[in-house]
Amino acid sequence: MSKYDINIRQLGLLLLPTFLRQPLMASLLYAALTPLAQLHMRLTLFRRETAYRLDHNGQVCHLRAVLNDTFDPDLRRITVTDTAQSAGVLLVRLRAQAQAVRIPRRHAAAPLAVNRRGFGGASGYDFVVNLPLALRGSAESRLTAVANTYKLASKRFAISYF
Repeated sequence: MSKYDINIRQLGLLLLPTFLRQPLMASLLYAALTPLAQLHMRLTLFRRETAYRLDHNGQVCHLRAVLNDTFDPDLRRITVTDTAQSAGVLLVRLRAQAQAVRIPRRHAAAPLAVNRRGFGGASGYDFVVNLPLALRGSAESRLTAVANTYKLASKRFAISYF
């Protein structure tokens, strides 16, 4: 039992003198204690959210858990992969477009030569967040905000849909 686990209505009724414990007086007491109960509920929710934020950090397992808890709590399909693990794909950003283009590699050990004209960088990401297509347009900006909150400041990421 936590020290913050308090039943405000029961405490108010117990602090009321016994000769005043009648239905009308109890109703008035409950009405007077309702704002205090709401403040207590806000404090409890704030403590729970703060503890959740403090328990999760920039590790891949924690980032995946936070993203799945926020956006896909039932099926938990969101994954986080390292770009070094996805050696079969090279991400290249076109200067004319704001999106990265995936180029498949033939051999993982062989280097891929890319003409630098028109390209702004190759594989500039540290990890990739893989989302199902069902979540594509609904929460992309929120996903970016949540990932930016929990990731390390020096890490860059891309969003990929499957």
